[in-house]
Amino acid sequence: MSTFTVTLFGKFNIMRSGQRMAAIRSRKVQELLSYLLLYREHPQSRESLSELLWGNQSPAKSKKYLRQTLWLLQSALKDEGGLGSPELLVDNEWIQINPSIEFRVDAAKFEQIFNLLNGKAIRELNLADFKLLQKAVHLYKGDLLEGWYQDWCMTERERFEIMYLMLLDKLVQFCEAHRNYETGLTYAAEILRHDQAYERAHRQMMRLYFLIGDRTQALRQYKRCVVALRNELDIDPSEETMQLYEKIRSDRFVSPLTDEMPPVESIQPGQSLLETLQRLVNFSNELNQIQVRVQKEITDIRHTFPANQ
Repeated sequence: MSTFTVTLFGKFNIMRSGQRMAAIRSRKVQELLSYLLLYREHPQSRESLSELLWGNQSPAKSKKYLRQTLWLLQSALKDEGGLGSPELLVDNEWIQINPSIEFRVDAAKFEQIFNLLNGKAIRELNLADFKLLQKAVHLYKGDLLEGWYQDWCMTERERFEIMYLMLLDKLVQFCEAHRNYETGLTYAAEILRHDQAYERAHRQMMRLYFLIGDRTQALRQYKRCVVALRNELDIDPSEETMQLYEKIRSDRFVSPLTDEMPPVESIQPGQSLLETLQRLVNFSNELNQIQVRVQKEITDIRHTFPANQ
């Protein structure tokens, strides 16, 4: 049975068993497939699809165009031998991606990770969660279906961008909590690359710069925040941002996230979870050895200087 790999972030692309499918070239065929994949958990009515994709046409023409596009899509996806299950489940009123057919869709995997971790507080996240967050942001190679400007597509693009920024925000908080400030800075900078007026990310960068010992850059980041907010929204920074600036300027800032969290130096992007866990085990063993030595020294002292002398 064929395996389909579909890229929806950035430029649309589809591959069958590792080979690019040149047959799906029509934009409307790509659009129909993309929409069905984004909503593959639910059947889509023919009427709603015809209105969505050909809303500027008469009802009769829009339904005709849907039939033609659907036939082209079915022909392109059809298994070469014709022996496998149909890739699409189609009847007179409904169309749906066949759940038994494997479609590996970057946007679907991204959303799955988002739904899994979105409800977790930062202190509840572990290193496995951190790796999943990294995987999700790595999947986001570009905005959803770049170059497409249909209304439904722009709505979905904005929804996925919001999810992307939220995941980046979690990564920044996790890095700050575990004292991996340099990595946190890279994720915060990525947030600002998408939205210069994202005030929370400016505060995060101010804190992270200060925590790595670069107060100058922290204060400069505040200036960048002021300029971005004035240029894009014609507003001043919030009271929270200004208070943070004053704490940094007077050298009084202490991160509230790192009070109880142990430092984790090994959560650099690309490092395996096994390596990270091994370093933690080694660190734990060293602490145990120190505890044994201290306990022995205390026992020796007690023997040398008995309490009743």
